[in-house]
Amino acid sequence: MTAKRIVFATVLTQLAGLSAAAAQPEGPPDEDEAQPADVAPVDEPPEEAEPEEVEAEEVAAPVIDRGNEVGYDKGFFIKSGDGKYELKLSGRIQPFYSGTFNKGDGNPDKHAFEIRRTRLTVDAKIHQGIGWKLQWDYGKGFLTLKDAHFDWKIGDDVWIRVGQWKRPFSRQQINSSGRLELTTRAITDSVFGAERDIGLAIRNDYEKSPNLEWIVGVFNGQGVGSRLSGDVEVDPMTGEGEITGGGFTNVPSRFKPAIVGRVGLNEGGLKGYQEVDLEGGPLRWGVGASVWLEADRDKDDKANQKVQLDYIVKVSGFSTTGGVYGMSSQQGPKTFSDQGLSHVGFHVQAGYLATPSVQVAARYALVDVQTDFESSSAVDTQELGLGASYFVKGHDAKFQTAVRVVKPEGAKLSDSVVLEVGANVGF
Repeated sequence: MTAKRIVFATVLTQLAGLSAAAAQPEGPPDEDEAQPADVAPVDEPPEEAEPEEVEAEEVAAPVIDRGNEVGYDKGFFIKSGDGKYELKLSGRIQPFYSGTFNKGDGNPDKHAFEIRRTRLTVDAKIHQGIGWKLQWDYGKGFLTLKDAHFDWKIGDDVWIRVGQWKRPFSRQQINSSGRLELTTRAITDSVFGAERDIGLAIRNDYEKSPNLEWIVGVFNGQGVGSRLSGDVEVDPMTGEGEITGGGFTNVPSRFKPAIVGRVGLNEGGLKGYQEVDLEGGPLRWGVGASVWLEADRDKDDKANQKVQLDYIVKVSGFSTTGGVYGMSSQQGPKTFSDQGLSHVGFHVQAGYLATPSVQVAARYALVDVQTDFESSSAVDTQELGLGASYFVKGHDAKFQTAVRVVKPEGAKLSDSVVLEVGANVGF
């Protein structure tokens, strides 16, 4: 057989074998052998699924719980989250009608509407143990500074106060004018010199009536009323003066200090500087004493020494307050040995809450000028007052009316009668 025939026969044999193998059915796959379905083609990467379209949702702003950082508590306040800093804003307004009916002395009657007080107060707690206060008054058409002071806590319930505020002389003066039973304070308040002043004091929290209250301080002693201070040129021919410089100030040109101190006892959780018994409850009481010692440092042979005792009692809607006063006046070159008794006086008043919203009150006061006080213009004076109050929201929203008779010595009770109707509205 030739070589060509051998090759041709071999090819035919191979083709026949392949055809027979293709015609036979496939056997079960070998589990140990990888199958074509298990292996992805290397040259064709798997198709990636198309991302689904997601619609964006609106996200609300995060809610921050600020607790009591902003709110209202006897005034609008804002404070830091750690409580170290705080600012409080409060205010009140007192519109009034006042009518004076004169009889027998030839003086005409007087009637007027007035804004007696319009107060704006800012209290703050700043730095470490330091409190701060400002109060302005816009009443009666004038802007005046009432309080401007700071308090520095130097110990447990002990503060140093520096600035301008009420002298701690007499309970009724320390009382806010918005927390009185009648429309105004008694005549003893102005006669015995209770008012604001500039000074420095050491104190406890006496204004909140603790069981033992105390304060002692030194003040200018001349109040905070503005005075004209400056230079004046006098014409030698006419004796008339011309103001060439200066202005109004409440800083005295001569230092004439007064030491003012107060101590008091309070029982039963008393609110001793609020005359009406709005809180109600069992017996509560307080007593206090104040002293004023004034030196004649400016050597003008004029100085006053004062003493005062007061009380307050509250029980089941009934309240009564009062005080006695004494004042001497220097009548010679020696500050203390040349003092003579000049004035004594007292006031007593009482009120009762007939309903939770309505109170009736009455007051009697007397200022007695002593014979050794050399002043022809000073006379004994009595005051009798009757009033009623309607409380919408305690002292912060109330209406008041009162009839008062202020009778100088020698006059009749009916010679001059004052009718006052007003309100105190605050926040």
